Amino acid sequence: MALFSTIDSLYQSIKATLSGGWTFTENSPINDPVLGSIPSGKFFLWTTPSGEQLVVVLRQTSLTGSDRNKPQIRVFTDNIQFAYRYAKQNNLRYFFFAYCATPPANLKLPTGTDPSEYLVSIESKINRTTPGRVDIRSMYDNMSAPETRSFFRVSPAEHNCPSLTQSCFVRICDASGSFAVSQLENYLQYFDSRPYMTDLSGGHRIVFKPSALYVSDPSPLDLPHNLLVHGAPGTGKSHFLNKAATDLAKAGQAIYRRVTFYEDYSYGQFVGEYMPVPQEDCTETVALEYAGTPVSGTVSGEHITYRFSPGPLAELLADCYAAKLNKSPMKYILIIEELNRANAASVFGDIFQLLDREKGTSIYEITAKSEFAHYLHSAVSHKLTDDTIDLPEDAFSKIKLPDNLYIWTTLNSADQGVFPLDSAFKRRWSCIYRDVVEVDPSNARRPHICLPVFDSSVNSYVATTFDWNTFRDSINTEILNEGFAEDRCIGYWFFSETEMNDIEKYTNASVEMRNGTGTHELSTMQNPLVDKLFAYLLQDVFRNTPSSFFAENIHTLSQIRQALKNLAYNGTSVDIKSLTVLPEKSYITPSV
Repeated sequence: MALFSTIDSLYQSIKATLSGGWTFTENSPINDPVLGSIPSGKFFLWTTPSGEQLVVVLRQTSLTGSDRNKPQIRVFTDNIQFAYRYAKQNNLRYFFFAYCATPPANLKLPTGTDPSEYLVSIESKINRTTPGRVDIRSMYDNMSAPETRSFFRVSPAEHNCPSLTQSCFVRICDASGSFAVSQLENYLQYFDSRPYMTDLSGGHRIVFKPSALYVSDPSPLDLPHNLLVHGAPGTGKSHFLNKAATDLAKAGQAIYRRVTFYEDYSYGQFVGEYMPVPQEDCTETVALEYAGTPVSGTVSGEHITYRFSPGPLAELLADCYAAKLNKSPMKYILIIEELNRANAASVFGDIFQLLDREKGTSIYEITAKSEFAHYLHSAVSHKLTDDTIDLPEDAFSKIKLPDNLYIWTTLNSADQGVFPLDSAFKRRWSCIYRDVVEVDPSNARRPHICLPVFDSSVNSYVATTFDWNTFRDSINTEILNEGFAEDRCIGYWFFSETEMNDIEKYTNASVEMRNGTGTHELSTMQNPLVDKLFAYLLQDVFRNTPSSFFAENIHTLSQIRQALKNLAYNGTSVDIKSLTVLPEKSYITPSV
């Protein structure tokens, strides 16, 4: 005999068996300008344990006349239309199930074949404009022998109803023939049958769930998701992050991009904003009145419209979401240089809340602005490689940072004109402090610096090579002795290799000029020793006490530059040693 003799008995058994957070209700009366009037009880609303609402219709098939060899599925579409339209308007998943409760003895089917062991899901639009009957004439031709499969699909060619796309059989009994809904529950959880879908021929379609954007990454990077690298100038902050990112990119593990903050940098530039966009050759119909006579026509020209312009964070976030849905292991890194040169809390705006992350995923979510959410939907949709994923329009109405997004940043609190970072902002970052003392020899670019020194033994000036680290340590000692914080010190990477070369060229040229063995136009040559190092020390460190580092009566950068250009000041010969207060031990010739 049939498992259930009526639809109601089937429904009550499903309600009793689907446990663990499922809820079941009938629709309330609806009066809507688009939907019209829908009485109560025309369809069911089933809510999954995750809170998703499903629109469900259960209908019993009828047995046709004796001219039919096997029972056909026959359904009337009045109530089904109510459910279809409601689901479509509210972008809800929609299920139309047909059940055959006719006793097997009355069916012209092989012995042992019982269609009541299956629910038939009609995976198609039901978009008739008027109520009527739908006959799916040969659906049960697929059960020409006892069927043991728990799930199978029937194509349009097999069910002989061209107005429908496809259908499937979902088994509702176990191997012993007892009622069981595990297969039905899986089908409800994972099949996407929203009515706006036009092509279901690909079979199983993935249901989009926001949690798919935040599936845990099994192989996170070694460095933290929110990383703040800080330290004195020249300690290799940018070099450290750049090397980490480029190594990952070369290995095919990550894609990175870089952005630099500055004083006027804004949320709109970082995340995104509406921007005016010119559209050329736009045609517009106009109606005017001239001398009492109506005049109409078309005018062409440039027209200004507005469009959401994504910033680097929005673009990278779209890449991250698409990678998650595409099941790609790729990581995305955003490197922010000079974080505190802009008002960082203002630039991050509501994204600030998302920086609280656990294993890389934001603990809290925010409601994205509509234009931002629309951009993410469009950008992610175009990046998907799996065409069975249908993103609902509101997929990104609420967002978190996923764990395949890494935000790495540098800052130097000693710089002038920077914005302070409050403790609430800073606590959301993991920090690495770049020490002014430690230097990785394998990364050392240049172990020496060339400086002008007067050699009394030959009574002339000599361009002399000194150990850069010793010279730098002596400068840092003077800075610390004056009571300044360590972040005022200078790191090994303060000068690039190119800048070291420029210092050497300038030193050689000034020595030759002073010794009368060469002619150079020194005013056009770069000298980072003055223009970068001494400028920093005079203007940022010893600003109020220049005599703590420089020779007496040296107060301006121009005086320092002229002294090193002429190797003389106020009629007195000078060299690097007499220009500063650094002790003799600062000048050590490196061993070869």
